[in-house]
Amino acid sequence: MQHHDLTTRVANVDEREVLRDEKFQLALREFAASQGLNAADVEQAARRCLDELSVRPADRYLRWVSILARFMVTRSFEQDFDVNRAALDELKELARTRPLVFLWSHKSHLDSFVFMQTLYEADFRPQPLSFAGINMAFAGFSALARHSGAIFLRRSFRDDEIYKLVLRHFIDYLVQKRVPLSWSIEGTRSRTGKLMPPKLGLLQWVIDACHRASADDALLVPVAISFDQIPEIDDYIAMQRGLPKRKESLKWFVDYIAGMKASYGKIYVRFAEPVDLSTPVSVADEMLAPDADKARIQKLAFEVCHRIEHAKPINTTDLLALVLLAANGRSLAATEIAAQTAEIVDMVERRRLPQAASLRLMTGKDLQASLDTLVETGLLVVVERDTTPAYAIAPGRELAAAYYRNTIAHYFLASAIAELALAAAGPEAIEEQVREKSMELRDLLKFEFFFKARDAFLNDVIAYLDDRFPGWRQGSDGAAMPLFGGSILRSFIDAYRILARTLLANNGRAIAAADEKALIADCLERGEDTLQQNEISTAAALSKPLFETALRLAKHRQLLEGSAEALVAGRRAFAEELDRANTALERLQVRYDRRLCGTLLHPDAAQRSIA
Repeated sequence: MQHHDLTTRVANVDEREVLRDEKFQLALREFAASQGLNAADVEQAARRCLDELSVRPADRYLRWVSILARFMVTRSFEQDFDVNRAALDELKELARTRPLVFLWSHKSHLDSFVFMQTLYEADFRPQPLSFAGINMAFAGFSALARHSGAIFLRRSFRDDEIYKLVLRHFIDYLVQKRVPLSWSIEGTRSRTGKLMPPKLGLLQWVIDACHRASADDALLVPVAISFDQIPEIDDYIAMQRGLPKRKESLKWFVDYIAGMKASYGKIYVRFAEPVDLSTPVSVADEMLAPDADKARIQKLAFEVCHRIEHAKPINTTDLLALVLLAANGRSLAATEIAAQTAEIVDMVERRRLPQAASLRLMTGKDLQASLDTLVETGLLVVVERDTTPAYAIAPGRELAAAYYRNTIAHYFLASAIAELALAAAGPEAIEEQVREKSMELRDLLKFEFFFKARDAFLNDVIAYLDDRFPGWRQGSDGAAMPLFGGSILRSFIDAYRILARTLLANNGRAIAAADEKALIADCLERGEDTLQQNEISTAAALSKPLFETALRLAKHRQLLEGSAEALVAGRRAFAEELDRANTALERLQVRYDRRLCGTLLHPDAAQRSIA
């Protein structure tokens, strides 16, 4: 068994050792012969690929990157990260005898720096090597990154057989050395706040290498990295509205650092319980591929994502965004916000959900300080209401608020669906109807969220209704206000309705893969029109990623291609399903408004508040 040199912070690796490996040389010769290529030319191409993957970490470079990381984050964030140190200490001990693969969530360009700095300050040895996209290997930064442990991968290499061969053997080499590895399981930053579907490619390569190297004792370590506020939030809003992503360069990097001037609060790092490769995991079967080998990787990836989600602490920004989005255009006084947040915090504590320390202080001066901070950073505006200041999501900032809400939506997803299912079932609802409506909504949103298995999900639905609305089986919702249905689900339902209407406008015309980008652009344009006409009630629905996921569902339901007759019927049924969900949302909003009559922020919002 390979043991690490614990006198140094960095792994002892050199990609040139791969070239000297007999198995690799044999693989190159066999590939050259199979393709009728010159063996020397193939080896030269392989050398170039290895040079592209090169990583020779050194302590001094790691120290320089640590200084850079500390400089970057402290420009806008508190100096000390909020880290579950006990879990990290356990991982330090495990790293002595078992290979670790750290898989972290990706919310910001700061994530890799935060992850590296957290381990560096904890004296974790050796520091994990980190896979990154080659778009970050720009001049002036790539050498520093490589020598501190970054391995830059091409974004796409499907047709480059030599690169694939080299990468497979390079990963084999790293796994045989039992070097800790890390990367973002999402593959790219989340623009919506939700955890994105895991990228399976690199995970498949590493797990296959573990099997070949008899390293089945490897552990996948889920890591949740989160922030009180995100520096890139304006970029994310722009990209959700269809604008292109800014290209990375040294100038871009310097501008990014220089632009971090506002106070964004705290950074949180949570190491969740590792996933053992040898231990079976269980996920909702309907989400798995029919191919057994791919399903096995999916199960592991979904379990990692589930643990990341449920390690993320709920912070004050997340909760205030959730509460104010529920108002759907209304302003709320601090006392009204306090009453709603207190109910949710009580639920968080009873469920023992992870929470930031500041969440327990959401009253009085601390709540006011949180509101003032969000006004300063532009997320909220102050509205005078009968001489009392009230707060609302700032115009044009609905997508930003939805981003923060989405980071905690999974904790309350079953509750949100329970409220909407009860509203959809009507006043004479019986439990079987509520269960049926809940499953319909679960199926509608199955590409948006990582759901529990069917029975566990339904148990959560019924348990929430029994707790929040104890008289629901007798047709009485009591005095309780709906907390989650409108706040969490509205932007998704509205976005899906826009896509459904766009498909209907195409009548029976098939939508080929080449036409999908144009369809998304049509959704963005139609969404602006429907918002102006008060046919939808939130600008948070005007999101390219939401339309893309809705399109994925439509494709799954065979609503893009087929006979004209079948397409018209299927698209009409899809639109009607979403209209029914919207009607249930209207009922929820009416119940909310009756219990809390705040002032509407926009003069045209009288209809939008219940739309």
